[in-house]
Amino acid sequence: MLSISNTISIEKPLSDVFSFVSDQRNNPKWNYYIMSVEKINAEEGIGAEFLQIRKNDKQKFNVIGFKENDRIIIQSLPGQWPSIRRELRFDGDEMQTTIHDQINFKIPLPNFLSSLILKGPRNGVRQNLEKLKILLETGHVVLQDGRAVDLKSA
Repeated sequence: MLSISNTISIEKPLSDVFSFVSDQRNNPKWNYYIMSVEKINAEEGIGAEFLQIRKNDKQKFNVIGFKENDRIIIQSLPGQWPSIRRELRFDGDEMQTTIHDQINFKIPLPNFLSSLILKGPRNGVRQNLEKLKILLETGHVVLQDGRAVDLKSA
């Protein structure tokens, strides 16, 4: 199993950051690689399932862990490639929020090849978190692919 870990602090209240990030449909607003996310079942919180359309593929995932203002854990559904488990943990107060992001990949390749494959995503994940920070702190961001996102009109 390979992992990507990042931590970022955002100058916004914990409840606001958690509310925005935990709504998976907001992912395209800060992750340039994701074009759209739609909810595909009626569940809320744990058990909610989503389909995300990425630049080169699509992937289904569900929420397997959820605690308000504390953590959200998502996991790709069986049969999806690569198999991903992402845990976002939140700490903070009314002034600042820290997100601890851990992504685990199960890629059926030798570790040295898998490590090479993750080099690009490792940088992309960090850049996406920086875009999230900019968006939530300023209300506007331009993503790596040129898409401009404004929270007031989004």
